[in-house]
Amino acid sequence: MRLSFEAPPAYDLGPDADLGMWLAEWGEYADRIVHLGPDDGRSHGQLCWDVLASTGLLAPHCGHCEHGHGGPRSPRQMDSALHRRIPPHQVSSWTAATLIRTLAHTNGSVDGPMRPVADAIGEGLAVLLGPEADWRANGSAAYREDADGNVSWTPVTEATFDAAVVGIGNGRAVVIVATDED
Repeated sequence: MRLSFEAPPAYDLGPDADLGMWLAEWGEYADRIVHLGPDDGRSHGQLCWDVLASTGLLAPHCGHCEHGHGGPRSPRQMDSALHRRIPPHQVSSWTAATLIRTLAHTNGSVDGPMRPVADAIGEGLAVLLGPEADWRANGSAAYREDADGNVSWTPVTEATFDAAVVGIGNGRAVVIVATDED
């Protein structure tokens, strides 16, 4: 799916510029919404809300219509949607899965030849934010290696399927959102 929205603004990442460049390139290559910047004190939900605000993937002012919207209507609801804490030992692979996997068609899907690049970005983000970082997700729609094999999630957008990973630590914040339409 080609998303039509204005990408979030780039940040000066100082010594982390290479990782930021790879993440931005990946976002364009794989149609992912990506943000890497300083931790400015926002909660996971507020950060994700602010990153998605310019994308058109939120419908907070839709009112009472018959579309059956599933996404959050406020940053507080976004915080609730990001209910899943990602264990430190799964951060790298969970992030890589969110970067690489399609969500709509999961039967027999293979990650493909770009998985090592996604793994490297995921590992880089885990190291950058550090072992004490607080990582959250809206469920395991992308990361299907979870112990319970769960592919359920709580939506963070108005897309048919989405997967979000939000991390805050070491003075940095990262948001990765994958969306698919069936």
